[in-house]
Amino acid sequence: MERVKLTSAARNQLSTIKRRTGIEHNNAICRHALCISLANPSVPPNENFSFSGGLEIDWRTLTGGQEDLYTNLLIIRLLNEGNKISEESIRQAFILHVHRGLSYLVSRRDDDLLVEMSSTLSKN
Repeated sequence: MERVKLTSAARNQLSTIKRRTGIEHNNAICRHALCISLANPSVPPNENFSFSGGLEIDWRTLTGGQEDLYTNLLIIRLLNEGNKISEESIRQAFILHVHRGLSYLVSRRDDDLLVEMSSTLSKN
């Protein structure tokens, strides 16, 4: 993956999360959203996203230089769900998990969100 596209809804959720937490960078929030979604054992709903009005993030920037780590996390998840591995299946899994994770984050109360994200991000 070179570039990752996110929807306009995700862009709005990122803005809300940034405002509520003070975290400046979309890539850090997206990494957190991905991990929160991957930690949930349920399969995210398959959606047809419209990327009009959304944003693009460079994959290497988004992963913080840990491309192999995040790719492998997605591959393990896909294999555990019985899916075939391809670049497209990895990309689709990433998009589904990041969007679900952003929804989880934006729906949390401010105090819960700040405590969780600051404690998790300060460990990095």
